[in-house]
Amino acid sequence: MADVIIVGDGGHSKVVRECLEQQGVDTIIGILDNKYTSYEKNGAQFRAPFDDFEQYKKDTTLWFIAIGDNKARAGVAAKLGDVRYATIIHPTAIISKAATIEPGTVIMPLAVVQPDSVIGAHTIINTGAIVEHDVIISEAAHVSPRATVTGGVKIGTGVHVGASAVVNPGVDLGAYSVIGAGAVVVGDTEAGMTYVGVPARKLER
Repeated sequence: MADVIIVGDGGHSKVVRECLEQQGVDTIIGILDNKYTSYEKNGAQFRAPFDDFEQYKKDTTLWFIAIGDNKARAGVAAKLGDVRYATIIHPTAIISKAATIEPGTVIMPLAVVQPDSVIGAHTIINTGAIVEHDVIISEAAHVSPRATVTGGVKIGTGVHVGASAVVNPGVDLGAYSVIGAGAVVVGDTEAGMTYVGVPARKLER
């Protein structure tokens, strides 16, 4: 058993804590969040503001950043620095033995990750999402519920793939680009831009 400190206490944190408890190998000892510190402990041994995180750093403790916003999650990881992260995989997820899952990632119920895919640190593979073979996902990305990422796709840092979206084979998604819910991506996307529709088209600013 390992002690885990959760950063964040919003809606995403609820699901992360549920997955961690069902994984059955770690114990949530604390929740750090500047906004929600007046709430009940939610099963943890202590509550504290995130700004106090330095006093909770221990070699034996694992951390997990349970924040849904990709940029915010990456920012917290940068502040925490050199800590060890839990990897959370729901027991109903199907993960190939040939896949690589980097620390700080959560894989939600009924998700599938196929052979030779790499899931970067602090990434969310949400409920029922499918990541096919040879997909490379950089850190702090989010593949939303029931989204399908087909073979050979490359997903940049901080990309958000919306619910039920489909990314066609071999496509490259630029860093922090956003794919709208239900979109079908047939070509590469530019960094920081939003794409919606079938086929997906860039929204002009």
